[in-house]
Amino acid sequence: MPRSRARPHRSKTIVKVKVKARKPKLSAPQFFEKSALSYDAKASQFKNYKNMALMVDANQIGAERDKIRGFKPRVKVPVAASTDESCVHPLDLEVPEAIPTVRQVPHGEAAVLSALIAKHGDDYTAMARDMRLNKYQHTAAHLRHRIEKLNKQKEKDETAAKEAEAAGAPAPAPRYAITRRRKNPNRAFQKRSTHFC
Repeated sequence: MPRSRARPHRSKTIVKVKVKARKPKLSAPQFFEKSALSYDAKASQFKNYKNMALMVDANQIGAERDKIRGFKPRVKVPVAASTDESCVHPLDLEVPEAIPTVRQVPHGEAAVLSALIAKHGDDYTAMARDMRLNKYQHTAAHLRHRIEKLNKQKEKDETAAKEAEAAGAPAPAPRYAITRRRKNPNRAFQKRSTHFC
């Protein structure tokens, strides 16, 4: 009887484990490195606030427990004494001036407001009742506020144009310039196709 062939022996697969390189531990950012204030990491929060002349709870400004009903401070600490307004805190000197946000009247709203002014003049109650032009049913007070803002923008644009003309510089582009767009800006659609009769 012939001998059976031996089953070929498979070599064991060797799994290679990639060891990830450990990232070096970065020290926590020191927020008070460039500041005039000194923060002691070993001291408590209340002690640091006291050393830096800061309030622990801003809700306590001008609050008195006897006069205000239901006054419950979040952090139970003694109420901070009111400081003199003439003295400037060093933290105020480090904070840069805030950039004012200017919100313009949008183009669509300006068109609606100008149409309302042309139709009703200064009658804001009639503007509020006009359902065709005043689609969003803004109140008379809201329309008055928006029209005042629109008029201020127009005055500002006129003064800027006059100053540019006096200086000999080109006049700034109008704020609400009507730009006509073509129906089909793609050049392929400019010529009518002769393939479809």
